[in-house]
Amino acid sequence: MQCSPQALEALRGAFIVLPAVTYANVGELALDVLVTSLAPVTPLGPLESANCLPVVGNDAFDAVDGNTTGVLTTALELFSIPGSQPPLVFLQQRAPAALGRQAAFAAELVTWLHAAGAAGVVVLTGLDAQLRRDRQLDSSPFRFLASTEQLRAACAAATALHAATAPPPPDPYTYAAGDLGGGLGGPAAAAAALASAPLAELEQELRDEELQLHHSLPPWPMVSEATRQRLPYAVLGCFAAEGDNAAEGLALAGHAVRLLAALTAGGAEGEGKEEAAAVCAGRLHAAAREVGGLRTPRSWVGLYGRSFPQDIF
Repeated sequence: MQCSPQALEALRGAFIVLPAVTYANVGELALDVLVTSLAPVTPLGPLESANCLPVVGNDAFDAVDGNTTGVLTTALELFSIPGSQPPLVFLQQRAPAALGRQAAFAAELVTWLHAAGAAGVVVLTGLDAQLRRDRQLDSSPFRFLASTEQLRAACAAATALHAATAPPPPDPYTYAAGDLGGGLGGPAAAAAALASAPLAELEQELRDEELQLHHSLPPWPMVSEATRQRLPYAVLGCFAAEGDNAAEGLALAGHAVRLLAALTAGGAEGEGKEEAAAVCAGRLHAAAREVGGLRTPRSWVGLYGRSFPQDIF
């Protein structure tokens, strides 16, 4: 993989937050929300891989300092949060791996991150909604999987923070109907249901079934390769089906920002901490406690077509 020297240096000791390009594009949507909501972030430039399909676009994120000249977007891009301790780097992926190159892409990426000295990865992903059983249908659609005690503790802290700050859930019928982005209450009811849905650990039977059926699809090649190379990882997932998944992406970003706040909890405490680290940690904690303040980029306008009046139904 190829990137700028500045980007390579930023990876040392960093937790890398990246999406799995899979069900409903939930991971990519959540990354867009994180980059937009935690601005200002530092663009570290593109990342090049022969295993990833090329893509190019324009103005994926909101204009900075009134700059309206247009900013190029590529298949793989790196961003960092200034001052974060440990360092936090976002890796947005806007194109899938080439056909038959999923395992090679995962191996290339994990090997590169390991060699660069990354502390671990946080993978944001959609999960196959068709695999849910009664227990999952009656509960939150959000799940986590962690490979180390540090990341498991951070996920537990994120869950506790959600319980302390989340709005009360709507009635169970609306909640169950809304977890796929629909429901009788429309998009607003679906978003409210998702905002109140907690993060739970991925059940072992579901993990086994995912690995049996989808071992060659994201995020599982990344998980398998990270396990093999002993790179710490956490997976945050949301059961989803294709459709208007903006609400799922926004809610998954909320769980991710709480996890990042837990990982950087030491950055705002203790003597000798740098001022930038304290400011960054405070910003993450504020975003984690006020998830309603998370923003979507203006490039999402028209992402799922024009809105329609609910009364036509």
